[in-house]
Formats: sequence, C-alpha cells, structure tokens
Amino acid sequence: MNGRERRFVGWFGFGFRLPDGRHPAEMAATSLLDGTRLSSALKSIQDARYIMAVTTMVIPGKGVCLALEDEEFEIDSRVLSRELSKDDALCAHVLLASRGRWVVCPGWLVWPTRLGAGMRANLRKMQPEPILIERFLQRRASAGDKKPRIDYPRDNTLEEAVARMTEAAQAAGKPRLVRSVLAWKRSVLACMRSGDMNRFSEDVTKRVGDVPSLDELNRWMALAMNIWNTTPQPDRGDRTAQELSSEDIIPSD
Repeated sequence: MNGRERRFVGWFGFGFRLPDGRHPAEMAATSLLDGTRLSSALKSIQDARYIMAVTTMVIPGKGVCLALEDEEFEIDSRVLSRELSKDDALCAHVLLASRGRWVVCPGWLVWPTRLGAGMRANLRKMQPEPILIERFLQRRASAGDKKPRIDYPRDNTLEEAVARMTEAAQAAGKPRLVRSVLAWKRSVLACMRSGDMNRFSEDVTKRVGDVPSLDELNRWMALAMNIWNTTPQPDRGDRTAQELSSEDIIPSD
C-alpha cells in the first residue's frame, strides 16, 4: 500500500487536474455511476483532502481515529487497523464517506518518525503536499533547487558519525543529542536486539525537541540514521549496515 506506484495513483486520481479542470477520479466516477450515487461521489472527490494526522485510537479489524489538532477523522479501514499504532502519523488522501466517517485513497503513507507534542500542536502549519512527500522519499531536490534540501550523510565509522551529530547538535543548541560513541552504540544495539526501530526514532525525536518544520526534524533523523548505519552489529560479524549494503554479491560457480 505504501509503494511508489500506489502513491502516484493517489496523487493522479485526486490531485492532478485534467484540461477540463476535473480530477481523473471524477472522470472515472462519471463513467461508472449515475444519478444520486454519482452526485454523492463527485462531491466526495471534490472535497478530498491530503492530510498528515496523528493516530489517536486503533479499532482492531475496523479502522482508526486520527487527529489534526482539533479536527478528528474516523477512518474505516481494516488494513490501517493492522498497520497503524497509537501516535503514528499518517499521510493520505481522505474522502468523506458518510456521517462523519472517512475512507483512505490509494497511496497512504505511515510517516517513519513520531511527532513530538510541539509539532502535533502546530500540525496545521506543517501540512505537506504529496509532491514534497515524494521528493523527500526519493531524496530529490525541489523544483529549482540545485541540491537536495536534506543532506543524507554516509560516514565510514561510528566515531565519524557521532562526531558529525555532535558538531551539528552543539551548533544548534541541542545538548541532549551530544552523547558519547558508547552511549549511541548501546542505544542502537538495544533497539536492534528488540527489533523495534521505532524505539530508536522516538528516542531521537525526544532528544531533538520541538522544531519548526518536518524538514528540520528529518535532518536530525538523517544524522541519527547515519549513526545507526555505522554501528557494528555483533550478530553480523561486527559489520555495519553501511558495509553490508555495499558488499558485492559474488555468484557461486
């Protein structure tokens, strides 16, 4: 459901405009429906929204409840009830179905990090556009930019990665991100052993504190993932994720 193709379908169906001003989803509805059903479908499509909202409740087997500051969305979706946990952030086109209940369109995305209380309180100011989300996921520059807005460092050792984080944290006045190599290593290995990468992201997000934008948060997460990727893994012969990803696979004869 989070694949690039489905994200394109969601944007094309509900965000793109045809020469006559309609969304492709409106054209599809017109070819499939008529009468009252068509009128209702067109109204929902025209009122479709792309939101980033936080999960406040999961209803097993039925759906989820989302919050965008003081606005609430009850989403009918068995799939999302399995994929989302409380406090996860969802990016999606949503359609109002009936009586305050919503459905998600193709191409929804679970945001890879948790949002702090400060960001949740000002989430309306941070609502992203689908194209910006896609550029972020593909690590591409925005139109007119000469380079990506977020730098994804790729150091060779854990010591180099921690030094990079320390320098950035001291310059930005974020002392909770200034930690020893051993402290970062212990944190990463604890999350690796538990199999819970979200735990690492949540810890980093808390250490970052409030930031003015998602781009700023993602810059810190990029520095943190550089530390993760350069941490030697005991169960992999002390090789790092960086080393494992760059190893050549030599076919056997």
